[in-house]
Order: sequence, then C-alpha cells, then structure tokens
Amino acid sequence: MSLRSLDLNLLPLFAALMEEQHLTRAAERLHLSQPAVSNALKRLRLQLGDDLFVRTASGLKPTPRAIQLYAKVRDGLELIEQGWADQQSFDAATSRCHFRLCANGAVEYLAAPWLMQQLRQRAPGVALQIETDQSPEIVQRLQDGRLDLAIDYVDQPQPGLCHAPLLQESLVVIAARIHPQFRPDLSYDDFIALQHVSLSPRNRQGTPIEQLLGHKDLPRQVQLWVSSFVSIPPVVASTDLIAVVPERLVRHSPWQQQLQMAPLPFACPPVALQLIWHQSRERDQAHRWLRELLQELVTMDEPQRMAEA
Repeated sequence: MSLRSLDLNLLPLFAALMEEQHLTRAAERLHLSQPAVSNALKRLRLQLGDDLFVRTASGLKPTPRAIQLYAKVRDGLELIEQGWADQQSFDAATSRCHFRLCANGAVEYLAAPWLMQQLRQRAPGVALQIETDQSPEIVQRLQDGRLDLAIDYVDQPQPGLCHAPLLQESLVVIAARIHPQFRPDLSYDDFIALQHVSLSPRNRQGTPIEQLLGHKDLPRQVQLWVSSFVSIPPVVASTDLIAVVPERLVRHSPWQQQLQMAPLPFACPPVALQLIWHQSRERDQAHRWLRELLQELVTMDEPQRMAEA
C-alpha cells in the first residue's frame, strides 16, 4: 500500500483505539463523537484491508495485524510529538493536559490531596487520573502511552524505562493497641504465628510486601487479603490481625491512636519509592513538569506538606 493513499489523520485515531481498546473512551480522548470515530475506523479498515479490531463484551480486541502496525505507528507519532514538544514551551497555567499515573493506595492517600491542591493553583486545566498499581500490564502501558508515570516500590528493570528515586520508606509491623500478644520487640516466631492482613498478590511473584522483603515464600498466616494499603490500618485496629505496612501510612492514619508498631523481626533495608516512565517521554515538556512537581512534593518537610494539604 502506498503511503500517499493513506489518510495520515487516521493514525492518531488508530493509536487512541489501540491504547483505550474501547470506542467510547477513544472518542472522549479525541474530543470526537462516537459515530465520527466509528466512521473513521471504517475508513481505516478499508484503507488497510484488515478489521483491525474485533468487538468483545469488554470493548475492542486488536487483531494481530493491528498489534504489528501499532508498534510502528506509535514510534512514528512519538517522534512527531517529541519534535513538537522540543519546540513548544509548556504553560501549566493554560494547559489542558490529562495525565495518567498508577500508584498504590498508600501513595494515593498521602499524595493526592497536596498534589491536587497544587494543580488547582498552578494548572487548573490539568486533569489527573490515578489508577491502581495492581495491573499486570504496567510496563506495557508505560511503553504504549496508556500511562504517563508509575509510582512504585517494586522495581521495573525492563529496557526503555527511566527511574528516579522519590523517597525512602521504612516498613513496620502494626497491631491493635490492645492486642494481647503483640509486643514492641516482636520476635520472628511471633510474627509467623500471628494471623495477618495483606495486600492481594499482584502477580506470580507474590504480594508487593513479599516482593519488597525479598521473601516470595514468607511464611505468613494471611486471613484477609485487601486491594489497598489504606484498608489495612482500620482492619488491624479493630481485630487481632497484624500487618506489614509503610510507616508513613501509619503516621498519617486517623487510626494511629488505636495502633501500635514494631520493627520488622528480620533484616530489611528501607525500600525506595520511585518514579518510572518510558524513555520516549524524557523530553516531553509537560511530562517533565509533572515529574518535577512530584519531586517537589517529596523534598518538602512533611509537616509543611501536611499543613498545605
């Protein structure tokens, strides 16, 4: 097929459909009506001689041809976007950017109030979407542009990803303040004998806590699995379950007075919370502005940050 016969205006639409895999969401992202996107998809199918997407109950499933084409289309669009971004200064005050981040519940709970306050003051037109870190496709979504940034304790060493440290976090064991068997000098034997509440496993490597501790087969008696760190303190405060959580979460939990903490009963260095993004966004001015804002968040003194939030 000759490039001259292809309507290049359809390529961003194709990329949006690949990234959203849903007709309505792609239309909203492109600020087009759903019929307009549907008609454009028909033209693209005709020009490329392939269905490109198959309708399913959950949205659109790309065909093998679409997956093959997308890698090249996305690379081309990124080159154009980078070239444009290099020539354009980013004005936060007037920007209408829509950023997508993924983070665990503790990070969202602690950071979102301050971060949203800063956006309302500095960039009132910027929208922020924070998604769960439980998806097994975080790396793929960073690579294909469905995510701008990941904020994670768990390292993602794949090629093409950039990392920047945000802060060091200590893990602690928590229990209800009236727990009859919990002591500040909790032993390893007590740790494995008591029953736990834990985050649900993220993937075959285990729960995020197990990945952080480096113990895939950590012998814990888990009685409750939850989807977010934020759910753990109130559960622990009202039961005889214990849990391993970031210390910072406990310090800012409304349940703090009903909890007690103990160090981990085995060696574990502080874990690094880090920003992760794809190298294709490295020179994007808007993306750089967001990264710098997040760096500003963690360089502030904690009392100052909490007061401003």
